Amino acid sequence: MTSLIAATATGVVLLALLAGAASHLSRPAALPGALTAHRLLPRRAVVPAARAATAAEGLLAVAGTAALLAGHRAALAAVLGAAALVFACYALYTGYALAAGRGGPCGCSRSDVPLSSWVAGRAWAFAGLAAVGAALAAGTGDPPGGRAEWTTAALAAVALAVLLWVLPAAMGRPAATTPAPARSGTAPAVEGGH
Repeated sequence: MTSLIAATATGVVLLALLAGAASHLSRPAALPGALTAHRLLPRRAVVPAARAATAAEGLLAVAGTAALLAGHRAALAAVLGAAALVFACYALYTGYALAAGRGGPCGCSRSDVPLSSWVAGRAWAFAGLAAVGAALAAGTGDPPGGRAEWTTAALAAVALAVLLWVLPAAMGRPAATTPAPARSGTAPAVEGGH
């Protein structure tokens, strides 16, 4: 059972790292724009911080995938440990930004997801999964045996990664709109035409 948990946690983390790096590379102005809107970093640090986050995600995704495919458990544990730190930093940054009353987009995906506690919670979930994966990869347990277990772990990882990735956007609340006032001399429209 622990082998399935380890494989699923590893898959979720690698998919999240890959999705993060891909979204930053495909929309390179989003993360620097979000960091600027948060007003927590000095202006000259915004672009280097965005580049460092993108590079860390991309390099960890590639290194983790290579370690997984090669069956190199120590390297995989190291990558997952580093990923846990990266995601914990994201969660702490988001928590601090929210506590400081800063808003704006999170800058974490191609869509304009607003900074929220859901973004921080997702980062903590990824950090926790990375830590669990690292601990289990560093242990003495066997990897999943056979195609059925690997398929189950892969499907679970994809499903959980997608659910966590879209969570902040799904939980965001649309801005409240007020109805336009009725023009004088006209009766408000009533359902059913009456």
